[in-house]
Amino acid sequence: MNRWVALLLLVTSMIVPVEVAAQGDAETDAFNPDETVVRYIRAYGGSNELSPPIVLLSGNSTAAGIGSSVATVEFDISAPIIPNVYAQIVHCNADWSEDGNGFLTSVMQRTSLIDWIPAPQRARYYAYRGKLQIPNPQLELRFSGNWKVKIYDMDSDRLLAETRVFVVDQQAFLQLQFMTDFYEPTARVSSTALTLEAIVDAPRTSLLDGFQHTVVFYRNHRWAEPYVVSAKYREDVTRDQAGTAVRGFFPNAKIFRLSRVPAQNEYRVLDLTNLAMFPNTGEAVRLPLSDQRRNGMFDRRSNDGALVTTMVSTAYDEYVPLEFVLDPAPGYPSLDDVFVVGSFNNWTADPAWMMRFDERQGRYRLRQWVRRGMHDYLYATGRVDLQQNTVQRLSYEEWEGNTASASTSWIAFAYYTMQDYGGYDGLIAVGASNIYQGGR
Repeated sequence: MNRWVALLLLVTSMIVPVEVAAQGDAETDAFNPDETVVRYIRAYGGSNELSPPIVLLSGNSTAAGIGSSVATVEFDISAPIIPNVYAQIVHCNADWSEDGNGFLTSVMQRTSLIDWIPAPQRARYYAYRGKLQIPNPQLELRFSGNWKVKIYDMDSDRLLAETRVFVVDQQAFLQLQFMTDFYEPTARVSSTALTLEAIVDAPRTSLLDGFQHTVVFYRNHRWAEPYVVSAKYREDVTRDQAGTAVRGFFPNAKIFRLSRVPAQNEYRVLDLTNLAMFPNTGEAVRLPLSDQRRNGMFDRRSNDGALVTTMVSTAYDEYVPLEFVLDPAPGYPSLDDVFVVGSFNNWTADPAWMMRFDERQGRYRLRQWVRRGMHDYLYATGRVDLQQNTVQRLSYEEWEGNTASASTSWIAFAYYTMQDYGGYDGLIAVGASNIYQGGR
């Protein structure tokens, strides 16, 4: 055999496979110049990244003090030139199933009023950032409820990405209260849980008690994890085997109770604003220290689940190829799959964010592209459903522990069956609190 061929074979056999994510390879050119791909999408209220994407209908205000006149949808896209895309909004039921109501949703409810910002010259993962506001001169919001914002390729009508926005028509008051509870954890962690009560008071006589049917609870910014408490929808849409109950205690008022919800833990914080620690060299940057298991302990407060980029200059507002490292010591590797979940992937456990266990070094690893900024995140376990490409039995117990001291905010939305336009789930109240504000 030619000695150069033998040498090439030897070098090839020594190359370590690179973690390939659905969004892109962290060690190669990040995008195909001939393909249009949305890398990341998020929504928030007004111009404040910390604000939830809650739009108040004209003239409304909320007792909770949350909500804005507009929601901002922001998405990063890789494309050879500024892409030809549009956004369409689709009305949904309280459980986020699309309701198919032609009076509310039509093909005309779309907009192309998108502000485009070129990525920094050094950026390899995306080429343009699109921003749009909802509502805008092309897109009016007349009905309350859940709305999906879908981004489409205008040339092919291919769906590129979607996010979620809430529209509230304040007609009732929602008070959110917390109580300490217990549950049966699967891992050896504290059994501390929370019970949340949303007291919905609808003083207007035009609101009928029988149509006030559902409250949905979310941890702030984790819109892919609804906890549905409803007299209308099936109980199996509730997560974590939590208990639910709906009770009326006087006319036009009801209590919606969510019980035995694991308290979880304060979020881990990933600060990518330090250019010295996380330079963009083209190589994957490893976290300076391996993350460890936690047992209900934390040393800093988080940003309540949000991505914060206000301190990042325009010249460095890019994505960093990053290697997450998780050390199972002093325990053993998990029997389940392990995922990184946080603000960088909209708090959604995804097979593309599953870690691989390196038996030689005894650590979990994952290489991914992460936008520069301040992120909150956690490590989760679950099982990948290969047929549906989803993650089942998601849990944060094994790696994060469980503590009632976490300051995570909860937001609750109250739904009412509106009788006009064929009937739909409208949003009549919203409330927000945490264990330090809403205990009793």
